Amino acid sequence: MTGDAAAAVRAGHRDAPEPPVAAVLARAAWLAILLGLTVQILVLAAKIAAGGQSNRLQLIVDVASGVTWSALVCSGVAIGTVLSRHRAAIMGLLGLVSAPVAWAAAKGVQRGVQSMLGVPVETIGPLVYQVGAAKTLEYALLGVLLGRLVRTPSSTLARHVLTGLLVGFVFGSLILLLNHMHASTTGAGLPAARIVAICVNEILFPVGCATVIYFVARFADRRSAIERLAAGGG
Repeated sequence: MTGDAAAAVRAGHRDAPEPPVAAVLARAAWLAILLGLTVQILVLAAKIAAGGQSNRLQLIVDVASGVTWSALVCSGVAIGTVLSRHRAAIMGLLGLVSAPVAWAAAKGVQRGVQSMLGVPVETIGPLVYQVGAAKTLEYALLGVLLGRLVRTPSSTLARHVLTGLLVGFVFGSLILLLNHMHASTTGAGLPAARIVAICVNEILFPVGCATVIYFVARFADRRSAIERLAAGGG
């Protein structure tokens, strides 16, 4: 985009009203819910492709838990794009706070739905706390990285996806290792379908959450979005 064209774009949007906070947070919540549903469908498809069995009741449990987790953790980080004007430290702090809250809520919903459906209720053991701790660090780091990214002209969708992919790969590997160590102590290895499900889930959620934050940031601050476009960003 040329300098004259960029100036024209900025001039045409300089007085554009910014969307209300409630509208931004509502959009973040709906995007996060959609993310949770999408990831659970993809996890189910990957599990079946790897030889796992499809269980309708377990699918309901997984969807309820996944949507709760996604809605709370992504919305929590998204608050930083509205209230903190994308300050990295604040977004990291929100990730640090929202991840354990979302993890506890997701496990609570999971156990509640399991009880209502009459299926075995998952026990809360060391693995749950270990994975919860890993996710807390993961989304604190993701919040900081995204907070830094959205403030730069290089804040493109591709860079958000890459950031989520790298964070997801690192912490997904850790979570897979924790599951493997837990399975080893019980004398049973992880089934291939379980490994695939963990990999898909732990990679796609941070990628999807980074994508949600990208669109929420653009919606929350239209002037910044216009300036990024004028500077050659996505």
